Amino acid sequence: MGREARHRLPKELRGERPRSERRKSERSASGNAAPEPPAPELSAIERVRSERLALERPEPERAAPEIPRSERPIRDREGRQRVSPQSAFRERAALERRPASDPARPDSPTPPPPPRRRRYLVWTVSLLIVALTLTTGTLVALSYTDSGRDGRDRFGPKFDTLPAAPLPSETFGFYRVDKDADGRWGLRTPDGRPFYSLGVDAVRPGEDTDRATGTCTYCAAMSAAYPDPADWISATTKRLGTWGFNTLGAGSDYAMFGPSFAYVPQLDFDGSWQPGGQSGTTHDWFDPAFADHAADVVRAKVAPLAVDPYLMGWYLDDKPNWGLGQSGSTTLLEAYLALPDGAPGRLMAEQYRGDPQGFVRAAARRYFEVTTRAVRQVDRHHLILGFRASLLSTPVEVVKEAGSWVDVFSVDAFQTTDEAKEFAATLGGSSVVAAEPDLRAFHELSGRPVLVSGFTALAADAGLPNTVPGAQLVDAGQNQRAERYAQVAQTFFDAPWIVGVHWFRYVDQPAGGRTPDGADGNVGVVGLDDQPWSVLTDRMSAVNAKAPYHDGYATPTP
Repeated sequence: MGREARHRLPKELRGERPRSERRKSERSASGNAAPEPPAPELSAIERVRSERLALERPEPERAAPEIPRSERPIRDREGRQRVSPQSAFRERAALERRPASDPARPDSPTPPPPPRRRRYLVWTVSLLIVALTLTTGTLVALSYTDSGRDGRDRFGPKFDTLPAAPLPSETFGFYRVDKDADGRWGLRTPDGRPFYSLGVDAVRPGEDTDRATGTCTYCAAMSAAYPDPADWISATTKRLGTWGFNTLGAGSDYAMFGPSFAYVPQLDFDGSWQPGGQSGTTHDWFDPAFADHAADVVRAKVAPLAVDPYLMGWYLDDKPNWGLGQSGSTTLLEAYLALPDGAPGRLMAEQYRGDPQGFVRAAARRYFEVTTRAVRQVDRHHLILGFRASLLSTPVEVVKEAGSWVDVFSVDAFQTTDEAKEFAATLGGSSVVAAEPDLRAFHELSGRPVLVSGFTALAADAGLPNTVPGAQLVDAGQNQRAERYAQVAQTFFDAPWIVGVHWFRYVDQPAGGRTPDGADGNVGVVGLDDQPWSVLTDRMSAVNAKAPYHDGYATPTP
């Protein structure tokens, strides 16, 4: 056979060993395996004949040798090379992951499923999210009163017809205050509806101890009438709703009533602040420890309620003393100059000698800065309602400074005698806000809307002394008392800067004077025997129905 013809034959017929056999021999040699014996010499014709017979003879089936993972071949598209099932699966998966040349083909393979561990993780996270959502929704639904079936806002008022002011399109989540389309200041419920706060202070089952007898007359009457405390809660809730009230005022046990009313806790930053080692009643707000005290108050009282939508807002204090008559002084500057040497407040007061108004402004700035910032560290949602200022003895500088820190300015607007007004005017001179029936001055000085945080009326026919504190007007009987409520409340309703009126308080004070201050007045809507003063409460129901944004308040569900 010629050279050219021989080159046209396959390598096997030319007597050359296949490349796979040569590599196998090389691997065996590198592994120190014994060399194979040389094949006997055959003629070219015999060798071709034997190799043809070998190709035509069927090969017996035998297990494929184990091939390392890195050397396993991938089957080509013509299927000319045999591969293991594992290799075929991997090749098919690789081909399926390749982008199709024609994405519109109907037989395009779907993406392979994610690894088992990732699928388990996805399912676990999904189930947790669903469970959390259902639980949160259930709790929120249970915490709210019924809403929507009779037009009632779940936070208090019911609208038989929509008020003149348009409702905002969005909801707030917490109580807010703003002006309506007519320029009237008003509260807004967390649902976004207009709201006028009508409240009663000190709604609680455990009342005052008579300091003369050491007993609690109201406690005994309540226990006899309501063996189960839940019955007292149900009866009181129904009473307040029937009389047109929608808010639990300062000093109330709001935790007992659940989501039936809006409520306004009092934090008592100044009232509970007693600097160690100092005599008298002057509280040094410039002491660095006052800020630490404020942080403690916030942790204890604000943090647990920081996301409660029924909380209308925070009172910072109840009439802190701005120096008028404090420690024998007539100004706050004199009171601070009387502090011990080295006290932070005295060091500050030394810088304001001869400028009492300037020092009042500096002290007010320090008070509001410490207290409001402490609240906002924990609660950025709820309103700050001021400090329940006195109608007669609040300095002008304090009201002005408050406008930069509070959302609403609260005032206790008790009806006082002319003698009390004259005496209060001598304590602070021109620095004291002039008392007006509609509280206009407090609004104009602060630039904020006003909440009447407490007012009341007393009658001589209740069988109580009405002697302490002795500065309030006393009417002859319950009819006159009810008429005073109607007149004063209507004055407040007509003032477009007043956003609510709270009555002081739910139960009368004991005849022997309450512990510790001796207050003994007919201030309650119910007597010490738990019986309502019906003439007063009937008139309250009619008057409260005329409050702004009010077409009749729904009775809260007991």
